[in-house]
Amino acid sequence: MPRDADAYETAKWRTLWLMVGFALLIGVGIITVLRPELEDEAQESTAASATGIDAQEELPDDDALQE
Repeated sequence: MPRDADAYETAKWRTLWLMVGFALLIGVGIITVLRPELEDEAQESTAASATGIDAQEELPDDDALQE
């Protein structure tokens, strides 16, 4: 135990703070990597649904013309 320290930190508390710091680093990594991926996926699904609606609207017209 260091003589200069006022309070002794047990290994339990150091481990807890290390786990908290590690969790924060993991959280920042997930947010910085997954946020752009989720935004790109949302934009692609919006574009796909917009083209899907257009394609569905055109199908009945094409069927009517073929008959």
